[in-house]
Amino acid sequence: MLAGNHGPPGGNRLPMFDDDPSKPLVSIALATYNGRTYLPELLASLEAQSWPHLEVVVSDDASRDGTRELLASYTGRVPVRLVGDGTRAGIVGNFERALAGCRGDYIALADQDDVWAPEKVADLMREVRRAESAGDGAATPALAFCDIELVDSTLCRLSRSLFDITAKSRCATRLRDFLLSNHVPGCAMLVNRAALERALPFPPGIVMHDWWLAMVVASFGEIRHVAAPHLKYRQHDGNAVGASATNERAVRDECGADAARRRGASRRRQIEAIADQVRVFARRFGAELPVDARHDMYAFSRGVASWRGALEFVMISHTGETFVRSVKMLRRLRASVPSFGVEVRRPSLTRRLRQRRGESRRLS
Repeated sequence: MLAGNHGPPGGNRLPMFDDDPSKPLVSIALATYNGRTYLPELLASLEAQSWPHLEVVVSDDASRDGTRELLASYTGRVPVRLVGDGTRAGIVGNFERALAGCRGDYIALADQDDVWAPEKVADLMREVRRAESAGDGAATPALAFCDIELVDSTLCRLSRSLFDITAKSRCATRLRDFLLSNHVPGCAMLVNRAALERALPFPPGIVMHDWWLAMVVASFGEIRHVAAPHLKYRQHDGNAVGASATNERAVRDECGADAARRRGASRRRQIEAIADQVRVFARRFGAELPVDARHDMYAFSRGVASWRGALEFVMISHTGETFVRSVKMLRRLRASVPSFGVEVRRPSLTRRLRQRRGESRRLS
């Protein structure tokens, strides 16, 4: 399974990592599928990382373009290790295989077509360690994510930041912020071992691996944001998941009865997927959720149950959607999501709005 010699020809190997205990191993979980075109640029950017102690753990989803062969022959400074047998597993299953094979105490996720800035791992590690220091050390689930520059297939800039052109928020930290949508693409995040152990194995019924990781850490630990756009996030026809603004614009440009039916079917699938994920999350963690997360689930249940609850939930949350769309989504969910059943004493709406403003100021 080990891919290549990880050193130059002639026997004078470059060191694969630094033995400095202050720079622990960071595993980079990479899920590939027909990614040969862009992989060399990604791998070059991983080689250029300032963090000295890295490994790349790859799960391939039955590529047919030579992706697996390219990785198996790779001889760069950073070790590349293929895990799994290369059978089809889908996006979530493919990332789960890669994550399960990671040996590091810290894990970053990578997409096959992106390019990383040299300080990406170092800056994310700094924030994750700060989150650990503020909590119970390494036992605190922690996640840090960087800002994201959108680029086209040739790396020409489309937007300096994903957060500038979408409703996604840099300030999303609470579970309530992740119940209607995800704010943090996996390729921008780094988590610690405590977060991964909480999240794995991924249960059937979740929408996406990165969304699930964010929900888990928002509930049991701390999420932090790095302002620098350390990631060039390619947008092209082969994206498995692209920036929501790009996808939604293409849908809006369609017209006619067929397009309207497709949009309606897409919305129904989205609502059903969110409902499934919330139910799975409640079954998995309901009894162990900390008080803040229980408050958030209760507020979500109220948001689904009534117009007033929906308006209150959207006012106190970073939903990742516009205000009107968020309210509509909550109302559409009322037939799909039963009450969470958590009876807690809720803070007043005024107090919750003050808490949200305080969290936003702290993160800005």
